[in-house]
Amino acid sequence: MSSLEDEIAQGEDSEGRVRRTLGRVRTWARGHPLLFVAYKTFVTVLGGVFVLAGLVMLVTPGPGWLAVFLGLGIWSTEYHWAHRLNMWAKGQVMRWWRWWLARTAEGRHRRALAGPGGLVPGPRHLRSPGA
Repeated sequence: MSSLEDEIAQGEDSEGRVRRTLGRVRTWARGHPLLFVAYKTFVTVLGGVFVLAGLVMLVTPGPGWLAVFLGLGIWSTEYHWAHRLNMWAKGQVMRWWRWWLARTAEGRHRRALAGPGGLVPGPRHLRSPGA
């Protein structure tokens, strides 16, 4: 398992201190209808702020995707559709990450086969510039 997969698995661990605390707050707030509405509104607005800030940061400097995923994670504490969307997006990221690791390993292997001459077997567009 790669380090990215380890980090995602650690983040999804339901035994974390933050998750336990949020679970206690949510349970306590459900006993008080007005507080529960305030809690759900706070979660909705906070998640929305992170998602919108992330979308803005996609075209400006900043960690855009990180903020989008964080906003979805905040929403997924209360909304099942956000949890499903977040899990789907994580799956897509992992698929891309595995593809990228395989692609870079293939490039390293091709360069190792080339040896000191620099000739790389394979299609012309993948060969070194001198070939």
